[in-house]
Amino acid sequence: MTIRTTQNLIRLFISISIFAFTVFLTPNFNIDNIYILIISSIFIATVDYLVATFTGIHDYPIGRGIIGFFSAIVIIYATQFFIAGYYIPIYSAIIAAIIYSITDYFLPNQ
Repeated sequence: MTIRTTQNLIRLFISISIFAFTVFLTPNFNIDNIYILIISSIFIATVDYLVATFTGIHDYPIGRGIIGFFSAIVIIYATQFFIAGYYIPIYSAIIAAIIYSITDYFLPNQ
């Protein structure tokens, strides 16, 4: 296993932990069980990675800030349409994006 793969696995585990913390703190954010939490975390991390890769928004400070925040709202909210057992209203998606963005900001970029 390469160092890059190990870093990605560690980042995924941290993202799942951050997402679990976000679910706990966000009102009206419902996830049926731990498996849905893990699947939705992987889905959100994957979509966020693909958006960042194709758009390059995380390459600039404003991308990790304002644009990253708005893309987090869309990604967190839209996940409910792809994952059964995951429900979040739009106002809770905004709160979740604030929590997720603040905690994700402190993770290493690479």
